[in-house]
Amino acid sequence: MANEFDPVTLRHTLHQTPELSNHEALTARTIAAQLRQFGFHPATDIGGHGLLVTIQGAAPGPTTLLRADFDALPIEERGSQAYCSQHLGVMHACGHDGHTAALLAVAAELSHIPPARGTVLLAFQPAEETGEGAARMCESPEIANVQIDNVYAFHNLPSFNQHQIVVRPGTFACASTGVAIELYGKTSHAAYPERGISPASAMTGVMHTLTQLPDAYPDANSLVTLVHAQLGEPAYGVAPGQATVMATLRSDDNACFHAMKADLVDKVNTLAARAGLTVNVSWHEPFIAAENSTHHTQHVVNAAQSLGLAVHRLTEPMRWSEDVAEFLARWPGALFGIGSGEHHPQLHNPDYDFPDAILPTAKAIFTALVAEHHGRGTD
Repeated sequence: MANEFDPVTLRHTLHQTPELSNHEALTARTIAAQLRQFGFHPATDIGGHGLLVTIQGAAPGPTTLLRADFDALPIEERGSQAYCSQHLGVMHACGHDGHTAALLAVAAELSHIPPARGTVLLAFQPAEETGEGAARMCESPEIANVQIDNVYAFHNLPSFNQHQIVVRPGTFACASTGVAIELYGKTSHAAYPERGISPASAMTGVMHTLTQLPDAYPDANSLVTLVHAQLGEPAYGVAPGQATVMATLRSDDNACFHAMKADLVDKVNTLAARAGLTVNVSWHEPFIAAENSTHHTQHVVNAAQSLGLAVHRLTEPMRWSEDVAEFLARWPGALFGIGSGEHHPQLHNPDYDFPDAILPTAKAIFTALVAEHHGRGTD
């Protein structure tokens, strides 16, 4: 029975068996099995391993999509809890196990108290960490042709008081992308470097260009983080002819973000040409900014206040990225945060574990949002 569902037990099961982006087959089967126990018939393999549940109310009305992600990270867990990851080098370090357990708790309730009107879609999404899953789900025929009126998702947030609801109209989470810049010259013997074409000077120029790039976009919370650089190989007898620089770019404005990328490519091409090098620029794990509608942000505030929950209004966007932005770029809605605890271990940390205490909070606010848009049917 749905009313016997324990989201904590389910979360611990998911936590023990984490799977990396695009490899979440077992996780998807676990979610599907639970949904079937509630009496639903989930559509599967949506945009990869994604699942979609459609819940119809008795009367016509709007369509609301609630989304949770379920992929894990390539991090070795350091926890001591009984339900620690059983998969070496993989763990739920971002709380996607908790996001999924919370949405399953909503499914359990809606299975016996459905919406009075309209349609509620529950989207369980793979491959968030790589920025791939949301776009693929949005482009799937099961979702792409649906007129969706409201989209909601939450992310647990360490450093905020537990149960606090964190909101921001406009940009909630920044756009970001990884960039790899490969410079190719000509390798030579270290005794005759003049017979080669060294990328060393251009490499330092690229690194300087990257660090200075945000200065041209002071109003867009732009940030560049150098993450890796390599010139040749550790061989004393070789004057290297190849170099690689990798970085992450961020901005809270999608237009500025695209301008930053184009600006970088132009400057890198100029540096390479001056040095007689060829260059390859590739982009990795791209995310657009998550843009909340003011109207839907207020709905989240209303739901929080109806539950007696404290609301924190961000003055600046989160620097990290969330690919639910792909849903929000197509349909209006809001991404919001739920505080995990002021001193809770940070996301993407080997000591992190989703706090079970906020599962009822997540379920309650999702359920309140459904009730606000759709009313409540009868058991």
